[in-house]
Amino acid sequence: MLRGAGALGTAAVTVGWWPRACACLIRLALEGGIDAYWRRVKPTVAACRQGRAKQLMLGGRLGPGVGVARRVAFAWATLSAAAHHHCYELAPTAAELRRLHTEVSVLLTELDRRTEPKR
Repeated sequence: MLRGAGALGTAAVTVGWWPRACACLIRLALEGGIDAYWRRVKPTVAACRQGRAKQLMLGGRLGPGVGVARRVAFAWATLSAAAHHHCYELAPTAAELRRLHTEVSVLLTELDRRTEPKR
């Protein structure tokens, strides 16, 4: 959808719903990566149903570190704001979504790389 290629991408770009759909999909990928991290590192945390609690725990002693936790929190908050329609805000641009997609890809790689909690 970010490239506007293919049947779905072309329709999304011409219809105008693609920015929020992309933001929602990128946010879901981030949330899935956080869940996968906790399933590997501490399954009891993964069982928690509160996504925000899982994010907050990334900065703790079992998480990958404060730096990664802050980047995750910023990306998640930005994507959440972009995914919700507000009549007084413009939808995110393709460039903004590409940057967020790249940031989430880097964060997911970082979370995949960390199998043991940082001490």
